[in-house]
Amino acid sequence: MFEDLAPEEVLAAVAGADFGVREPVDVMGGKHIDAIAALERVVRVAQARIVEQVDALHILRTHTAPSFDGDPSLTVAAEAALARGMSPTAGCTMLATAVQLRSMPVLRGAFGDGRVSEGTVRALVRVVQDLDVDTATAVDAALEGQLDGVSPRRAAELARTAVVTHDVEAAATRERQARAQQYVSYWDEPDGVGTLIVHGPAEQLVGIRQSLQAHANRLRARGDDRDRGQIMVNTLFERATGIETVAGPEIELSVLMPIEALQGQPVAAELAGHGPISPQLAAELVDGAHQTWYRRLFTDPTGSLAGLDRTRRCFTGTLASWIRTRDGHRCRQPSCDCRIREIDHIRPHRSGGPTTQENGQGLCRLSNLVKELPGWHVSRDAGGTVRWTTPTGHTYDAPPPRPHRRT
Repeated sequence: MFEDLAPEEVLAAVAGADFGVREPVDVMGGKHIDAIAALERVVRVAQARIVEQVDALHILRTHTAPSFDGDPSLTVAAEAALARGMSPTAGCTMLATAVQLRSMPVLRGAFGDGRVSEGTVRALVRVVQDLDVDTATAVDAALEGQLDGVSPRRAAELARTAVVTHDVEAAATRERQARAQQYVSYWDEPDGVGTLIVHGPAEQLVGIRQSLQAHANRLRARGDDRDRGQIMVNTLFERATGIETVAGPEIELSVLMPIEALQGQPVAAELAGHGPISPQLAAELVDGAHQTWYRRLFTDPTGSLAGLDRTRRCFTGTLASWIRTRDGHRCRQPSCDCRIREIDHIRPHRSGGPTTQENGQGLCRLSNLVKELPGWHVSRDAGGTVRWTTPTGHTYDAPPPRPHRRT
């Protein structure tokens, strides 16, 4: 229905289409699917044009603006990310994609025509990003005619096969590097839960999972009333810490509570980094803590922590913990959702900025680096909104942290 239209014509055609008319040959609503497919093509083409603009901006900054005092790649990535409502880390990925596509004309063409998604492009770029330009171009050429309709995972598999065929030593080097990159991270989620992420050699991780599954199956067969997932998580905790689940670990979490809680009023609490929780869950966590320490931080009606020392130079101790908790353990740069790594003076200390909760903000490491680049300026208004101004004069606001009031 919309297949023969140019991307710029699709939006108008879809907006003007009469989807309410029932046609005997289309009782299942096939024209809605036609519209979805056409709009997806528009989205892909627009994403490709964005990447082209990022590449053009990078070329401008690196070749025609040599007087720029700072890292042009980092500032381009950060500015483009803010324009798209993304984190600076995502901006770096976008810039890396733009630069890599210079040596991949087949993929660049398929992306520009809307035949492959942005997810597929990123998956392919990850495969070739550590290869030399000639190898990346050869892999790109090998993919011609094979990308239409394939998933990101399948596209990456095709690319890895091409890498092995073209340069087996490069493939082996990539595998060694990938297997050496091992880490454990944590992602907090609402309702007092989280996700533990482990990255490492596949055979080790599969072994861990199979061992936990087998143990859970044995306990279930003996009548344990926990479901298999609960047994696996409890067992993983016990094996990793050496502490039984019922005893609890020696860890500390913060529970943020409005000061009205001291008066027995019904208020919503917040588990630091996990968002709002009910007062019932807050009480259960504190009362059943055992060896887990829950630090209760009480806030005034404005959402600020009362009674803090305002004469410090560095953000440490309770002040640093409070700012992390107040900011939800997430970076305050607009659109960035990375975990806080550093507590920053909004108005720099070297410029007379005080070490107070009002002048403090939690940032990820990359956002803190971006803030110090030439041409960037960050300020805070009386209401707590933090404004980021980029070298081009564009501004982006981070609203004040959500006040913790009675509900």
